[in-house]
Amino acid sequence: MLSADTELSGEVVMVTLSPAEQSFNQDVIVLDVGGTHLRLGHLRAGIASTRFEVQNSSILRVDNAYDVLLETISSYAANQQLQVAAVVLGIPGMLNKDKDIISHCNNIPQLEGSGLHAMLTKSMRCRIILEQDIMLQLLGEWRCGAAQASPSVFGVYFGTGIGAAYLVDGNPQLQSAAGLQAGHIPLMAQGKRCVCGNTDCVEAYACGHTLLEMATAFDCSVEQLFKKNDNEQLKQQLDDFVRYQAYLLATLVTLFVPDMILIGGGIPKMDGYPRDKLIGYVQAHVQKPYPAQSVKFTWASLDKSSTLYGAMALLEAS
Repeated sequence: MLSADTELSGEVVMVTLSPAEQSFNQDVIVLDVGGTHLRLGHLRAGIASTRFEVQNSSILRVDNAYDVLLETISSYAANQQLQVAAVVLGIPGMLNKDKDIISHCNNIPQLEGSGLHAMLTKSMRCRIILEQDIMLQLLGEWRCGAAQASPSVFGVYFGTGIGAAYLVDGNPQLQSAAGLQAGHIPLMAQGKRCVCGNTDCVEAYACGHTLLEMATAFDCSVEQLFKKNDNEQLKQQLDDFVRYQAYLLATLVTLFVPDMILIGGGIPKMDGYPRDKLIGYVQAHVQKPYPAQSVKFTWASLDKSSTLYGAMALLEAS
């Protein structure tokens, strides 16, 4: 807690600021560590930046990943002339209860282990908050996006991998909900190996890695896959791809019965991606009338800024 002397009517009054109030009165760096890109933005006196610095995540696939992360954050602070009160990081892996041990960071395994929080705190001399990347994005949507104030929302993001988080009453601290690995639910029986090391996870059949394999096999750019309609074999594989994604969503609806399913990530934003078909497949595999008629499906609306508003929600709750 920080105390400040304020002069009022000839008396000295001690005003105590909470950590959240301290952060909002200063500058906060927000870093979304994705499997493909790093996106840095900031809050300046509670106002979200409109531009982001984007770097390739490959810079962290090195032995000294923590040092590179520190240098990336420090350089951004210097370039933006920020007086940093806090740094919020969205981590593409799992965090333990105390949020100081990172595991299951399949796309950037160099971040796994402990010590990142302590090292950044000591080096940056400010408050450090680590949160699961998908939870951070979902919190942003819950605070002021497509899932605003939803009592219970399951966010599923289809990108390089499949990320998921379950948010109940806006509380990211529910470990049974925050520690989900929905992309690694086994749905197939074809023996395909997943990046996590297991076989037949739905992620092995329905994520960005899968699309890259298709693009290579059919000599097509990834960006054009859903627009390429002249190859029946490719069309069938893409239909299976979307169906597998729907199986995952239907499974989550059946198990958790949330008020809302929010769908995000880069894949649903691709040109030609069949959103209506995805929802149709989900509805075909959900029990009627309940929960088929009770769950609402929506699409992430905040894009990159979701992490900034997610950081606001974390700071407000602390």
